[in-house]
Amino acid sequence: MSAIERLVEVDSLFDLTPEHDALFVDAMREASAWHYAHSEVFRNLAVKRGFAPDGLQAVEEAAEVPALFVNAFKQYEILSVPRDEVVLTLTSSGTSGQKSQIMFDQPSLDRGLRMVDRVFESMGLKRPEQVVNYILFAYDPEEAKQVGTSYTDDNLTNLTQKGKVYHALRWNPEKRDFEFRPAECYAKLLEYAEEGLPVRLLGFPAFLHRLLQYHQESGAKPLDLGPESYVLTGGGWKTSESSAIDKERFIAEVSRTLGIPAGNLRDGYGLVEHGIAYIECEHHRFHVPAFARAYTRDVATLDRLPEGEVGFLQLVTPYMRSMPTISLLTSDLAKVGHDCPCGRKSGTIVLQGRAGTRKNKGCAITAA
Repeated sequence: MSAIERLVEVDSLFDLTPEHDALFVDAMREASAWHYAHSEVFRNLAVKRGFAPDGLQAVEEAAEVPALFVNAFKQYEILSVPRDEVVLTLTSSGTSGQKSQIMFDQPSLDRGLRMVDRVFESMGLKRPEQVVNYILFAYDPEEAKQVGTSYTDDNLTNLTQKGKVYHALRWNPEKRDFEFRPAECYAKLLEYAEEGLPVRLLGFPAFLHRLLQYHQESGAKPLDLGPESYVLTGGGWKTSESSAIDKERFIAEVSRTLGIPAGNLRDGYGLVEHGIAYIECEHHRFHVPAFARAYTRDVATLDRLPEGEVGFLQLVTPYMRSMPTISLLTSDLAKVGHDCPCGRKSGTIVLQGRAGTRKNKGCAITAA
């Protein structure tokens, strides 16, 4: 097995050790050498920055792997494999205007799906023996097959045995657009509550917030979906009116209204351009798994910042073979750290918003 393949299968994803770091360095050196040889864009960037793949020897040097800015993939098709090796193309769902098109060859796709599965398993969210009913606050994949968030959320139903699955963003052929139908979604929620199986609510939190409002306006008593039910949100904490929802209040509101323990509400963070799933622990902090590393960079100089300081989030992972996304500079502001109360030793990410001179419409706001 290559170093990259061994890294995907490493034990104890969130308890990093010197052995984890050494394998990560080997995998990043392997990935950097591939893209240096097969991507003119990556090679030119490496030469300009004085980076040589063979020179990567220590884990702290992974931050110096040449980072492409996320917007580059909205403007250009940057491949490291022949076009005929692409087996799947996913698009970013949030950006107004040009969308990123991220193309996977089979090895990249297999690794990406395996890593997502392992992250959720390590967070205790994979229950293959359990039958679960799902409501997905996401696009119906039959009508949005190439949208990254739709692909991801639909894939998460494979963490358990599937009972019933309902996609809350329904295609309206007359409007030729997706729409959220609160009454229909609420009827499905009541049906699930009556059935008594565990329920998982996945996707954009804005629509779950609307569903809670619909329930409260009905005057009905709180539901009790039980301790085996989960809420797995993704896409941020904004409503369609772009007014921020206080995260702690949102968690308390969901728990009180649906009877789901607060520790079972887990937000997720990810980018179609990066492919790693960052999932909150029981203390609602995003954890960085062993096959990635996170850094922040000064918004003016792009110098690397110490832990705890807010800057552009840089994400590094070696799994992608088809495109040189192994080091990605995002437009998200964040700070990174360690020492989470949950006891996991891996790095943590705390998002602080988005940078820019104009409003960037993330996937949740665009959907809303």
